[in-house]
Amino acid sequence: MLKRILTALIGICIMLPFIFFSHTVPLMVFTCVLSAVGVYEILKCLGKSDNLVLLVLSVSFTLSAQLLTRLLDSDYRYLGTMLLITVVFSFVSMVSAVVSKGKTSIADAVLLNGFTVYISFGFASLILLRDTEHGKYSKYGLVIFLLAFIIPWLCDAMAYFTGRFLGKHKLIPDVSPKKTVEGAIGGVVGAMLLTAVFGLVMQFSFGWTPNYLMLMLVTFVGCIVSQFGDLVASLLKREHGIKDYGKLFPGHGGVMDRFDSCIATAPFIYLVCVIFSQYPLFY
Repeated sequence: MLKRILTALIGICIMLPFIFFSHTVPLMVFTCVLSAVGVYEILKCLGKSDNLVLLVLSVSFTLSAQLLTRLLDSDYRYLGTMLLITVVFSFVSMVSAVVSKGKTSIADAVLLNGFTVYISFGFASLILLRDTEHGKYSKYGLVIFLLAFIIPWLCDAMAYFTGRFLGKHKLIPDVSPKKTVEGAIGGVVGAMLLTAVFGLVMQFSFGWTPNYLMLMLVTFVGCIVSQFGDLVASLLKREHGIKDYGKLFPGHGGVMDRFDSCIATAPFIYLVCVIFSQYPLFY
């Protein structure tokens, strides 16, 4: 427990400069490094980290996903370009699996494709959220960018403590034996309450008025999405017999152990902001 807390505190301190200067290059460096490490962890989990072709393809794809966020000048142009690149990446990786003479199965190639796209767009969404503007509010992106961390991590923390003290009914024991129904509910409720507090702080300290209905809806669904992201990552680990994806964060594991819920939540928040742009989370 102490190791987890210390690692979390150190991690927050390390992340602060990337948050303060998130409108500049450091945020892209941050997502490039984490997404590349995350993709490598998936390759290692699948036992394919020594496959140079798949490694180069996957890392190239995830770096492109990050870099294009600020090279293309609109959300729709970015999404369209990434769709095209995803099709090409998937085709080439499948061809690689076919010509590998059985060293890489089609099932592993499909799984790698899915997780590479998932991880890449998950981290890229952090940049896209940060660069989002609403009307005359050029710093709107900074506020909603923070939600991509606040919602999943608050949900995770509240689920942990609720489950620890009140948990009695297992959620999905075959996937994650320690998670409970009470913990899942406590994570959602606790995160919604604390996100409302965040909204009040932003309103009375920085002058950003929350759209509480939208904020609570996004938090509610975001918590569910983040918990599914955590469960998906846990399922892959369990199927391949590993405890953690890596050792980058002592007490927490690797990138996919620590950011699994964030990379699920960030794209959801981003898509809400694009599709429901007429209903901003803050004014």
